[in-house]
Amino acid sequence: MAEMADAQLDSNIYEMALRQPEGVDANFLEHVLPGHPPLETIVNSVNRLLSNGQLELVQVGTRIMYRGITQDELTRMSALSADEKLVYKHIENSGNEGIWVRTIKQKTNLLQGVITRCLKVLEQKVLIKSIKSVKHPTRKLYMLVDVSPSTDITGGPWYTDQEMDTDFIEQLSKRCYQFIFAQSFPRHNQNAVFSANHRMYPKCSQIKNYITAGGITDVPLTVDHIEELLTMLVYDGKIERIAPATDIDMGGMGGGRSAASAAKPKTDWMYRALRITNKDSPFTDIPCGRCPVYERCSDTGAITPAKCEYFKTWLAF
Repeated sequence: MAEMADAQLDSNIYEMALRQPEGVDANFLEHVLPGHPPLETIVNSVNRLLSNGQLELVQVGTRIMYRGITQDELTRMSALSADEKLVYKHIENSGNEGIWVRTIKQKTNLLQGVITRCLKVLEQKVLIKSIKSVKHPTRKLYMLVDVSPSTDITGGPWYTDQEMDTDFIEQLSKRCYQFIFAQSFPRHNQNAVFSANHRMYPKCSQIKNYITAGGITDVPLTVDHIEELLTMLVYDGKIERIAPATDIDMGGMGGGRSAASAAKPKTDWMYRALRITNKDSPFTDIPCGRCPVYERCSDTGAITPAKCEYFKTWLAF
């Protein structure tokens, strides 16, 4: 009878641990288990489950929790050695950020040869995969085979095979600029401008919808991705940000912003195109600023402003 009771308690604890993603602790089990068994009995049951591999210890904040191991995990882990299990667990805990070989060595204190052998076995069993990071191209990171790497690792849509796709970025930013330009000036007269209270300039979400609906690319893009392109165009001097209309802008009553608007986490900017001239003003590139013989130039002598070849070219605009 005692063995049956122990088996039932083990089963109850295991099922509860599986239902809680972060695991359970002894205090939780003491309050929710049927019959409220004493703490000593619960600890003995937990120890049996730990020795069987059905539970594992995890730290959540300052608490020690017991996490349930699924049958699929048990099947995968049963064929691994102790060292392979240790390496596998650290790779699993790295999530979608992956883990570097040197970090595995620091965390496990295993010899490099042992780690290399473990990684080879885990890859052969198709449990893990190796990837490269755009931030650290020379480092090989490891993660579980069914985990998709984070955008910090892959670089998101702007990278292809760990290389920045400058052509893709240039073409997409060009289409964004064209869309913004078409809505930045009156259609009947492209040389005219809208009035100061015009509030129909496109927003980031509208530009994203234009890119998606137009079939311009089959690469999945988010609003944040489009905003990165727009930020680049702002710094390139091709577009400018315009704050959306507020209650004050629209002539509303009240002396200031409401608490709800003040707590708004992100400004929903509008974007207006700037006209780009084919030729910059000559005064933006005075040759003296980058002259290789600037310190030897004077009013008299071999090098003077009157004899300067750079000045002749600059003044012939």
